[in-house]
Amino acid sequence: MSAWETVKLAIVRRRLLANRIPEDSVYPLETWMAIKAVMTAKSERELRNIIGKKEQGEITRTDLNEYQLFRVREQLRYVKQNSPHYRDRLKDIVPDDIRTLDDLGKIPFTYPSDLADEPMLFMAVSRTKTAREFTTTGTTGKRKVIGYTTSDLISKIDIISSALKSIGMRGDDVLHIMFPAISAWDPSLMLAGACRVAGYGSSTCSSADITEQMDIMKKSGATHIIGLPSFIYRVTALMGSETDLKGIGIRKIISTSEPLSESMRRKLQDAWGCNVLDVWGMTEFGLACAIECDYQKGLHTDEANLLFEIVDPDTGKRVPDGKQGELVVTALTAEATPLIRYRTRDIAAMIAPPCGCGAKFNRKLVKPSGRMDLQFKVGMGYKIFPLLFDEAIFNNKDAVDYQVTITKEGFKDVLTFEVESKDRSDEAKASIIDSVSKIMEIEDGIRDDLIDVPRVRFIDIGAMEYSAKARKIIDLRGNFS
Repeated sequence: MSAWETVKLAIVRRRLLANRIPEDSVYPLETWMAIKAVMTAKSERELRNIIGKKEQGEITRTDLNEYQLFRVREQLRYVKQNSPHYRDRLKDIVPDDIRTLDDLGKIPFTYPSDLADEPMLFMAVSRTKTAREFTTTGTTGKRKVIGYTTSDLISKIDIISSALKSIGMRGDDVLHIMFPAISAWDPSLMLAGACRVAGYGSSTCSSADITEQMDIMKKSGATHIIGLPSFIYRVTALMGSETDLKGIGIRKIISTSEPLSESMRRKLQDAWGCNVLDVWGMTEFGLACAIECDYQKGLHTDEANLLFEIVDPDTGKRVPDGKQGELVVTALTAEATPLIRYRTRDIAAMIAPPCGCGAKFNRKLVKPSGRMDLQFKVGMGYKIFPLLFDEAIFNNKDAVDYQVTITKEGFKDVLTFEVESKDRSDEAKASIIDSVSKIMEIEDGIRDDLIDVPRVRFIDIGAMEYSAKARKIIDLRGNFS
């Protein structure tokens, strides 16, 4: 490392609030949020007058609500002045009118299509001040561009460092980062940077070759893994018979960027002998937006940088904690591409605190059950999505991957599953058909005589080339969906 790089690293480390978390913190991620709220109140008179001069251990849920509402007002002023899109869209919005969570309903939503149609109009800084730009097509196929200033990047490194500390990583730990076939938004860049700044070791492998992944993991002395659950599952299914996975010494596996089914989680935990924790994030908001603790009952959210709402997808009205709806996120501190009330299309719910892990005021996100733009209707309009089938398919211990095609024969919907599996027996086929047929949406459709009995076709291991975020459901019915 050059002298200049050493200086830059030292500067970044001094700016990280994660490094101010006391060693005896019960839940470091929540402590980090409290530190940020307290420091903001010390520097901002308006917030200080609302929540008073408090120490981090005194922050309550009410205080955090006030911090978030203050940040919303400040962000509205910022985007109205600096973002061409919001300058026009929010011209009739008065920031000082946003005083309660219910007042958020006065602010119009931002849709993914808005960002895809005019990404540069969302930029609130000149491109010369943008340190990095990431792109994503998501599930729509339309390219979205997300900018990050240096402060934005440091903010993301800060939350990632805090999250890693919360799951138990310490100075001698090594995080193995495995994200094959992802280029537009490379999580490895942020994760490796966060590890470096926080003092953890890291190893990165972007190859889809599972043998190469295992070799690098072992040589680096990895103690933690993070990656796509579908790929980690593939490594587990194909290498588990050849390698003593428990003997490698992995203490935690972090699943991110794709839905994690409970059947997949159980198989991974059994194979590796450690907890598998889920993470929710989007390119639009960066990594580590929400992460599970060891209780695995909801994901702790980054409420210092983001405000989470659940709304009724049809009416747009906010729904109470515990009720399912569409997840809407507002960036509270973003500089380059600040997004206000962004409709994520994810179906989820929120859980009120506290949590058994020791967190007292942090709201949790119920693991998203699917995406609205990845849902398909079958039978009498029943909605299906990949996570439904993950649970059924991966209950079969020999299944490695699958894809389902929907066609129509006469008036019946036909679901045909192509399954990569070591066991290609009639018994295995019957077991998968039985599991899928017992899914409520499929079972009801079969009973109504509008869905045919599911069909299964086994294919060779490797015949289905691995692709990050590959579409699991292919609808060939034309206008029937």
